[in-house]
Amino acid sequence: MSAVIRHQATPDPDGCRWCGDARHHHGRSYVASQGVHFWEQPTNAQRLARMRARRAARTRKET
Repeated sequence: MSAVIRHQATPDPDGCRWCGDARHHHGRSYVASQGVHFWEQPTNAQRLARMRARRAARTRKET
């Protein structure tokens, strides 16, 4: 299974489960995989993956 890249930058670890947008400005959004949705809490696995991706991106920029 291949990953789908939706963002140029890694989403906030607490961003929406479906689209990665921050809760404070999410409202009602649309993504093809979920359709129209409101902000939903990300899974622990999503949070961990997002934190690891952000750390990896920072490490790449520093070197």
